[in-house]
Amino acid sequence: MIPVIVGVGQHTHRDDEDLAGAEPVTLIEAAARAAGDDCTGALLGVLDVVEIMGVGSWWYDDLPGLVAERLGADVPAGRRRMLPTGGESPLRALDVAAARIADGEAKVVLLAGAEGTRALTRARQAGMAVPWTPPSRPRPPWTLGSELEGAQRLGIERAFDAFPLYEHALRAFEGKSFADAQRESAELWAALSRVAARNPYAWSRDGHTAEALATVTDDNRMVSYPYTKHLVANPFVNQGAALLVTDTETARAHGIPEDRWVYPWGGAGADEPIDPRARDHYAHNRALEAAVQITQALTRTRVDDYDAVELYSCFPVMPKLTARVLGMQSQDVSVTGGLSFAGGPGSNYLTHSLAQMVLRLRESAGTGFLHGVGMFNTKHHCLVLSARPSSRDEYPDAPHDPAEVRPPLYDPVPVDDAYEGPLTIETLSVRFGRDGAPDRGIVLGRGRDGQRVGARLVDADTLAGLTDGTEPIGRAGTVVAGAPPTFLL
Repeated sequence: MIPVIVGVGQHTHRDDEDLAGAEPVTLIEAAARAAGDDCTGALLGVLDVVEIMGVGSWWYDDLPGLVAERLGADVPAGRRRMLPTGGESPLRALDVAAARIADGEAKVVLLAGAEGTRALTRARQAGMAVPWTPPSRPRPPWTLGSELEGAQRLGIERAFDAFPLYEHALRAFEGKSFADAQRESAELWAALSRVAARNPYAWSRDGHTAEALATVTDDNRMVSYPYTKHLVANPFVNQGAALLVTDTETARAHGIPEDRWVYPWGGAGADEPIDPRARDHYAHNRALEAAVQITQALTRTRVDDYDAVELYSCFPVMPKLTARVLGMQSQDVSVTGGLSFAGGPGSNYLTHSLAQMVLRLRESAGTGFLHGVGMFNTKHHCLVLSARPSSRDEYPDAPHDPAEVRPPLYDPVPVDDAYEGPLTIETLSVRFGRDGAPDRGIVLGRGRDGQRVGARLVDADTLAGLTDGTEPIGRAGTVVAGAPPTFLL
């Protein structure tokens, strides 16, 4: 069997007064029905697999089952499920769905997801309850997991604590000035904002200049050095997206025109050690490199073959790193508009990107490349799509469980949690407060015997000295013992 994407749908709910319309299951239903309409067939009625990306804004007892029920699809419980949280999940799920269809294990697959974070946040701020489907049991407590306890104690709690570690290291490794690195970030994001302005489903369609994005103002305050508010993902959106995937025989039997088919050619993924303190390098990422290289080998493609790309854009360092692996020079890194402007609906951004890529490839009859990343620059997956069938006779094999935990590419670098003494900074991350001053942060570096050490930044003079625009990487200071230890210049 030859797998094809035949239907795509997206839904963006902007009405702040209509809280019911922002419920994730309602957004998914709207996007799925749009995908059904897009393929001019009756595929929603013959679904045999429903897979939903992880939803963070609301808890459901059985969201995939509720989606199937709303769509009138008789999908067995064993073929409905929620997928793990992760920005790369949609690419991995599509890769696996295509492999299952190629092997005859599935016939018509719905991949979908949504978030209603903006509506929920505004309702809570106003002290209002949302009229959403009530769960019959409490939501299980969310945790980063035991493998991230050390990182969490240090202060790496959210994505904007982790990604600056790579931004600073990349800049220093390449010998760029702070101003030049910020200019590159701002120019990339200005290009993303122009794409979002043309995307009818984007959350923010206001174009931005690079100068405005790089300038710290009251409306564009520093959030996590060196990233301002407009250079980080915006998760406060109400958005849903869906894909319908089947095989060419089923598509033909349902009268879906071939010029609407888009073929998955294959993909690959790889993971880093979970704890970001334990990475071997911060100026590059071995899992990203492996995912790109294996995907290109499996699909027999190279960067010159891609008419469009979607490089995951949660923070500027991510498309920078991916573009360098690909050897790209262009700033055209998205067909969607990026997580800052198109919107960052949790694990579902790339479902929107897949939908946008399908629309682009139908128009261009071309080939596209997508990359996704999950957690703290931890989980990577790449995928190639095309308006043309692959030259391969069979779909490249993929693991048949998108929830499968992959082993990291290398053993974690040991971290000395009891160290005190001199430290040379490898990289750092600093949160800023709403008053515009550095509030707290972390450094990772090497101790006197070359061991990896992490420490917190709490001293005001040290924070100021590391965020004044001069190069902090390579500076020396002292780690003072504590739980956790702290760093002083």
